[in-house]
Order: sequence, then structure tokens, then C-alpha cells
Amino acid sequence: MMPLYKNITSIPYIIALGLSSAIFTLSPVSSASAESVIEAVEASLANHPRHEIAILQIEQAEQDRKEQRAAFFPTLRGGATVGRIYGDNATSRGLNVTRGSGYSWLGEGNIALTQNLFNGLGTINKNRAADGREAAANYSKEDVREMLASETVLAYMDVMRTRESLAFLEKQKEALSKYEPQFSVLVEQGAVDSTDQTQARDALADLQAVQSEIESQNKSALARYRMMTGRAPIGELMQPNLMLNMPEDVDMAIGWALQNHPQILAAGENIHAAWHDSLVERSAFFPKIDSELSYYKKEQEDIIGGEVTDARAVVKLNWALSTGGVEAAKFRKSRKLYQESLAQRKDNELTIMNNIREAWITKDKIADQHAITTRRLNLAKALMNTRRDQFEGGKVSLLQLMQAHSQYYALGLEKLQLDYAQHNSDYMVLSAMGALYSRLTPQVAAIEDVPALKDDEPEIEDFCDHQQEHPHKGKSGKHAGAELCPKSE
Repeated sequence: MMPLYKNITSIPYIIALGLSSAIFTLSPVSSASAESVIEAVEASLANHPRHEIAILQIEQAEQDRKEQRAAFFPTLRGGATVGRIYGDNATSRGLNVTRGSGYSWLGEGNIALTQNLFNGLGTINKNRAADGREAAANYSKEDVREMLASETVLAYMDVMRTRESLAFLEKQKEALSKYEPQFSVLVEQGAVDSTDQTQARDALADLQAVQSEIESQNKSALARYRMMTGRAPIGELMQPNLMLNMPEDVDMAIGWALQNHPQILAAGENIHAAWHDSLVERSAFFPKIDSELSYYKKEQEDIIGGEVTDARAVVKLNWALSTGGVEAAKFRKSRKLYQESLAQRKDNELTIMNNIREAWITKDKIADQHAITTRRLNLAKALMNTRRDQFEGGKVSLLQLMQAHSQYYALGLEKLQLDYAQHNSDYMVLSAMGALYSRLTPQVAAIEDVPALKDDEPEIEDFCDHQQEHPHKGKSGKHAGAELCPKSE
């Protein structure tokens, strides 16, 4: 006997269920009891600590930039001393001794304004490096936002997929369960062997196993959704169709990503910062020139020195070099860090290019699998209709009819998974490009009407079961007492 769920455990089905990086976007819905994917993503950005960390890193970089910019302005220093002192200024010249010792009140104060004039362009380069780090932090926040959007939409879509799959399986279970009373009637009449009834029950047990697996996936999806958004889904999750500006081919996708991906842009800003950091270290080889405007005043008794006043407007030059080569070592180290940043950007580019290519390969593969499964579903529908006619003519058993019915549903479930996977594969490409979040907004994504079902994409039929409702209205022959549902027109 052919396993009723051979197709459920097939490679296309496994791939469809295993698209852990699959992404799908939706627009907001008007129903108050439903939640859109945009609302879920915004909830994730509002509550997830990774996004908060990215924001705090931007604020830190902003303060660092302000700190470095302050070096362009003069530095004001001041000090004051008040108290009582004892001084001894006794001097002797030959046999003459001059006494100058005693106690005195002391008042002393100074103020100075210093402005750097030249330090090997160190201040300018520190500011440019800080600007680069702040820009990199902003791009890093965009990258975190993309990753959170990707993970949130994945959880959102997994909840939708598993809910719809469970509803589909419940429908299938209800349809196949209606065969059980008919098998009992046929076994009692001696029309079929009890082994057929056992195999039918085994098929229902297989269905329950699949249902248990989907239920487990649903619980996992709900847990991930709660982790990302901080709460359970609100009401039903809606799935409108969206028209997005998808790249025409993989080369176009790669070209766009190399120019716009947040990771690459952040790496570029880190290169900018590392280069100017190296110039800061190079400035240590140059002298430092400062201008200073200062005033100093000291009040004390004349016997120990008297008043002192000092007012200056001067230019100072300082030049210090380590005899052990500290400045040269720091400069060489900074250049190595710059080269590392170049290599990091190249690594990011290669990784992103590979991710886009893999996403595009998956997109093409899912499209092929979807087309194959659709054709198989058509064949299964035709086979089921043929089995119905053959059963009414007494040419096949009830078990064979049930197997055809079950295979039709199994392929329907596989196609349901691939429907999600086919949509998701487009958004896997967008996620790899770093363009997912920007295309979640309604201003970019226009809603289109749901297209009519094509001829090569049949719906899964609702089968009424006259076998149970009218157990004594069958054809004559070995299947007496069993009337099948009428064929769909």
C-alpha cells in the first residue's frame, strides 16, 4: 500500500516548512480585531532590546562627536588661593643681613584662555573620525532594524502558516473520518476485509501525527512572535497581496545591495573613521602650537614679597617624541586597523552577494516546486474523480478511493506550504538586499486585488459525504450501501 502521507514528508514539503529565513510583508488592515505585519514589526522595534542597544550606541557616538568638536574652541582655566602664610626672605651680603620674615594674609588668583593653533591636524582628524563612527552607528541601527523586521515577519508568517495548516488538516480529518462508518458497514456485510478498515485507521493515525507536528510548529511560532514583539498576536493575522519593486535578476539585486545595504554603508563609514584615526596618530610627530592669554595676581605683605601681577599674551610651542618609538608604533597599529576595516567591508560584500545568490536560487527552486506540485494536484484531482467513478462501477475498493482522497488533500497541504514559500522567497531576496523594512511601508508597497484562481491552480474541494448520510443508497454489487459524493462539475 502506498503511504497516504508520502507527499507530506517529501523534500518540497520539508523545504517549505524549513524556510527559517523566509520573509513576507503585509500592509495594515482596517479591522480592529486584526494585526498587520507592520504593526508587529513596529511593536518589535519599540520593545526589543537589540533596537534599544543600537539607539544607545548612536547616542554614544553623538556625544563622542560633540566631545571631539569641543577641541576647536578655546580652553578656559582659572584658580584662586586664599589663606594665611609665613615667609622668610632673609638674605645676607657679606657682613650685612636683611631680615624679611613674617606672617601675612595671602590672596592669589589666575585665569588663562588657551587656543590650539596647530597640532598636526589632529583635532580635525579626530572630528572626522567621530563623524564617521556616528554615521556607522546610524547604519548599524538600520541593519538591526532590518534583522528585527526579518525575524518578526518570519514569526508572523509562521503563525499564519501553521494556523491555516491546522485548519486545513482539521478539514481533511473531518472528511476522511466519514469513511470509518462506511468501512464498518462494508465489513459487517462481508464486502471488504477488515484489513482495509485497519489501513484506513492507520491513515487517520498518520494524519494525527502530521497534525501534532504542525501544532508543535505553531507553538514555536507563537513563542518566537512573543519574543520579538513582547506579546501574543492580536486577533487574526491578515495576508493581503503587495506589489513591491523587486529586482529583475540577481545581478540587479547585487548591484543595488552593494550600493545601499546598511552593513556595507556602515563598513564604509568605519573605513573613513579608521583612516582619520591613523592621521590622528601621525599628528603626534608634529609640534603643538598654542596661544595663551593669561592674568595672574598675588596679594601678600611686603615683608615677604609684596604684590605680584603677571599678564601675558603668548604663543607656546611644545614638541615631545618618545625615544622608544611609541608614536611610530601607534601609527603603524592605526594603519593596520585601517587595512582591517577595508578587509571587513570586502568580507561583508562577499557575504551579502552570496546571501542574495542563495536567496535567488531558493526563489527559483520554490517556483519550480510550486509549479510541479500544482500539476500533481491537478493529476490527483483527476485521479480522485476517476476513482469515484470506478468505485461507483465496482472496479476499485473503498480503501483505494480513500487513498486517492487522502493523496489529494496531502498535495493540497503541500501546496499550501509552497504558497507561503513562494511568497516568502521574494522577501528572502529583499531581506538579503537589506531592503525589507523600507518596503513594508504602505507608501512603497501598493495593495493589489487578490487575483482570480488560474486554471492550473485548483482549489481544494469541500467533499460532502453521502456515504454516511445515506448508507443504504449505493450501487448494487460488492459496494452496496455506499453512495459517493457527486463529482464536482
